[in-house]
Amino acid sequence: MNDLLNNVSSNPRFAAAYERLGRVSLNPRRHTAPNARAHSDAVARMAAKLGRANGCSPAEIALLTTLGHAHDIGKITGTARPARSLEVLADCGVTDEALLGLVRWHDTSLPWHRAMRRGEAPSDKAWRRLAREVDVRLLCLFMVADRVDAPAGWRRNAPTIWFHAEARKRGLVDDLVLDVDDHPSEISAGAALVGREGGEPVVLVIRTRREGWELPKGGLAWDELPEEAALRELREEAGVAGELAVSKRLGELQYPIDGGGERWLKRVCYFVAR
Repeated sequence: MNDLLNNVSSNPRFAAAYERLGRVSLNPRRHTAPNARAHSDAVARMAAKLGRANGCSPAEIALLTTLGHAHDIGKITGTARPARSLEVLADCGVTDEALLGLVRWHDTSLPWHRAMRRGEAPSDKAWRRLAREVDVRLLCLFMVADRVDAPAGWRRNAPTIWFHAEARKRGLVDDLVLDVDDHPSEISAGAALVGREGGEPVVLVIRTRREGWELPKGGLAWDELPEEAALRELREEAGVAGELAVSKRLGELQYPIDGGGERWLKRVCYFVAR
């Protein structure tokens, strides 16, 4: 397995396909990376980092890294379906079963979560099949890595949260380290509404405690851009009505959050609104 990363990265057909990923644009509501290759590079780095944080072997880290580069290769054909990535990998002569299994199942959390919400949760049989075909521990780590450029962070991704909880409940994984110190797991947005009163500039703040005040802020919803979330929070938290627009980015704050025995980094992006 240690040779897997070198074998795939040095494969000329895969290298040519991977180069083409740089010309595949991504939905900015789903990714902050500018293209599919940049996304895959970032995922590979985060997958390796999570592997090291969880004591994975060198072979497992190589597998996670290679998966980061290979998981979305099918997007060069115009579709995000994992089955198409498997077809491209087959055309490249990639045959490693562990890698192909993880490519096949890497995006399972989304359709399974949708099925659960329809009242058609995956059966025990489906989970047993998954556990036979892949290392669920590596799959869980990769699902978090695959959200490395999600605008809201992986902890705001309901399918990923649900999948990890189900895997733990079924005894398929133990507690995992899913957060790193230098990358936010949760991203929120807020806005400073600037106006004028008596000829002087004023900024709207809300009272959160007896001695506490803050700019309105909150988490990003699915498919929501940070600028949109900032304006929504102004309306919801401060009751601002009327037309609003973001004029510029103000800056950002990062700080640690503790919850449920876990600790992760949160980032808040602030904008100026008028």
